[in-house]
Amino acid sequence: MYFLGKSKNKFQTGVKWLVWSAIITLVGTGGWFMYIKSFNKSTQPVAMPTISVDSDDVKITINESGTLELGNQKALKSPGEVTIERVLIKLGDRVKSGQQLVIFRNPEGQKNLTDSDLRIRKQELIVVRSREKVVEAQNKLATEQKELREPVTQKQLEIQEQELNLARSRDQVVDAKEKQVAAIKELQDVEVLAAKGFISSNELEQQQEKVRETRSTVKQSELTITSETLKLQRLNLELKHQTEEQQKVVDAHSQLRETLSTLNTESEELRRLQIERQNLQKELQKNILTAPFAGKVLDLKIQDGDGVKSGDTLLTLGDPTQEIVKLELVTLDAAKVKINQPVQIKVLGPNAQEFSGRVTSLYPQAIGSGGSGLSFGLSGSAKVPATIKLDKPSGTLIPGSQVSVEIIVQQRQKVVAVNIEAIQRSEPEPFVWVEDNQGLVQKRKVTLGLEGPTKVEIKSGLKLGEKIILPPPEIELQPGMPVTKIP
Repeated sequence: MYFLGKSKNKFQTGVKWLVWSAIITLVGTGGWFMYIKSFNKSTQPVAMPTISVDSDDVKITINESGTLELGNQKALKSPGEVTIERVLIKLGDRVKSGQQLVIFRNPEGQKNLTDSDLRIRKQELIVVRSREKVVEAQNKLATEQKELREPVTQKQLEIQEQELNLARSRDQVVDAKEKQVAAIKELQDVEVLAAKGFISSNELEQQQEKVRETRSTVKQSELTITSETLKLQRLNLELKHQTEEQQKVVDAHSQLRETLSTLNTESEELRRLQIERQNLQKELQKNILTAPFAGKVLDLKIQDGDGVKSGDTLLTLGDPTQEIVKLELVTLDAAKVKINQPVQIKVLGPNAQEFSGRVTSLYPQAIGSGGSGLSFGLSGSAKVPATIKLDKPSGTLIPGSQVSVEIIVQQRQKVVAVNIEAIQRSEPEPFVWVEDNQGLVQKRKVTLGLEGPTKVEIKSGLKLGEKIILPPPEIELQPGMPVTKIP
């Protein structure tokens, strides 16, 4: 038994040696075969496609669709349950700010406004006539003042002076008459004495001459009184005339004040009527729909005689000088969007023209499918409304049409860039495959910048015009492998 067990162990040991020898032989043969195959493969150039390193734009974008609208596009609604009296515009019309668009039926209000216009016109004519009367009164006053050459008080002083002169002249007449009486009496005495021969004839003649002189003095004094009396009468007549003229001036002043007062009263009445009309106009304006801004009529839902309910849309107005796009962004995209970011807009379809614009507004919260910012339905996620304004109105895009929107979140223009599939990321640092001067493929490390969906910016490692290799996924390149480039 001992020898039998010992023989069995020796046999198992020999078998193990044979198995391991066979394995080593197979591995060595396989390795040699793979080496020969690899050697033969590496010595044969492999055809590889290449691309040129060019200057290009690299950008990160958000693509979405939206609806084109005109600026300030607004649906004008009925203020209440009314009947349309008259529609003053047509579909497609251009309107000015404040222009009347629709008149609602209100015959009583229109009649009141017409009556008010008639009253105002009548009062305007009255005010015009009152102004004419004021001018007439002013002219009359100027004329009367011109005719009143000197004040009445001056003439009164002249009359007082003349009365004093007349009184003085009368006193002189009395004195002259007294002297005449005395001279006559003395002459009588002298004549008696002369008749008796007591005095000479010369003395008699002298006394007679004296009497004659006194008589002349009395006569002259009486003539002076007559002249002074006539002068006084003339002055009194002049005073009377001046008093009358002065009264005319006073009357003209009074008439002017009266006409001015009448003008003020009539003007106040005109202002009252105008304010009354303004109030009527305001009331009537409630029955007139006017354009809140200059724009174009995009939709018209009413015609003359229609009855509409409160809140019904009557027409839609938009500003053709502004074109905007309304769209909704998913929350992940909305977080990347900022006001004033550039946008490219295209009409959906082939050969579509491209227009530039910018983001002008972004809603501060997400809105659910039910229009609430607090919750949204199970069928879809919440969206963030946004608005884009075209830099220039196209004049060709149709409001309400769908357009594609490309929001440029980030971009680098005219930089060294390559296709993103050319970048190899199998190692910690990115690299590209290039061909050296011996026609062998080599790795070259590159520093990446902005990465877009199709292009990536190369900050260092490549120059413009260089060729890089795009290895097919089924071929594993190794440094030093010979390649031939496919242009």
